[in-house]
Amino acid sequence: MINVLKIHHLRNISSACLDLGPHFNFIHGINGSGKTTLLEALYMLSCGRSFRTRETAPLIQEGATQLTLFAQGEHGFQVSIQKNSHGQTLIKQDNRPCSSTSALAYALPTSIFYADIFEIIDAGAAIRRSVLDWGLFHVKHEYLSLIKTYKRVLKQRNMLLKHERSYSQFYPWDLQLEDLAEKLHQLRLEYYEHWQQEFTTTLSQLTHLQCSLQYFKGWDKKKQNIPLQRALQEHFESDLKKQYTQLGAHQADLIIEHASHKAKQYFSRGQQKIILMALKLSQTRFLEKPCLFLLDDFSAELDNTHQNHLIKYLQNIRGQFIITSTIPHDEIKYPIDNALASQHFIAHEGQIRPV
Repeated sequence: MINVLKIHHLRNISSACLDLGPHFNFIHGINGSGKTTLLEALYMLSCGRSFRTRETAPLIQEGATQLTLFAQGEHGFQVSIQKNSHGQTLIKQDNRPCSSTSALAYALPTSIFYADIFEIIDAGAAIRRSVLDWGLFHVKHEYLSLIKTYKRVLKQRNMLLKHERSYSQFYPWDLQLEDLAEKLHQLRLEYYEHWQQEFTTTLSQLTHLQCSLQYFKGWDKKKQNIPLQRALQEHFESDLKKQYTQLGAHQADLIIEHASHKAKQYFSRGQQKIILMALKLSQTRFLEKPCLFLLDDFSAELDNTHQNHLIKYLQNIRGQFIITSTIPHDEIKYPIDNALASQHFIAHEGQIRPV
């Protein structure tokens, strides 16, 4: 867990040094005060990038040439990031250069709950697949290298589709893609079977709502046990026209529904939020290490009952919680156990101080 966080020249935060508590940390303030930027700093320290933008320029405070982030955790763990206006990034873990953002993610598992959480329902399969990939990355350590190899072979096949017209040129690639896709599918299926059970349990502790989680492997939608190579051969002409591969593990999806109704069509926005929070929270039950939870605008879309259910649930899982809210600190009445110390901070115009 993170004990000390230092931020320099990140967006509207010129300089901040926070001593974080081991459990609940509430950041209070109006919109634009720097609350979400604090979460952004922690997220960047956990995976090397922002969850709000892919560009560096908007991150660096106006008038500065670089930003610096530093965190210190348990057992002497340290991580720092510098990003400058030329687009260069320097990451250090325990005072040694770190070239692998996956190493950061392994060291500090972090789950973000931001306004874009609704994209899990609203957007395409790629967003839902990224949630699945996050869980597998932390639980199945062979998953990362396997999916990188799969993507490399897929890229080669897609390049061939722009030049070759004979399927005989694709057959060796398709056999290789089938082997990799099947291995990915088996890992995903095993994870999904445990995840959906934990999701159902978590959801029942947060709300009376009921919904199911379905997994589609990316081909053989009618479940006729069609091998991927055969499916690719049957869709070859269509792939040639579109110049990309339409079937495979890269098309896997998760479907959230209630009695065959898509979640987007059936549930209100507030109901969707509690379902999606249950979905992501349930994943952290499988982690070897405690998780860092970043929950932005906690009370948005949620009534008091669901907020209280969430706080009670969070008290029973391993992790450190950084929670932002527009509610003043003296109006917070969450049922937090006295044994779990909670820290409160106020954000105002880029300044963050303890209450």
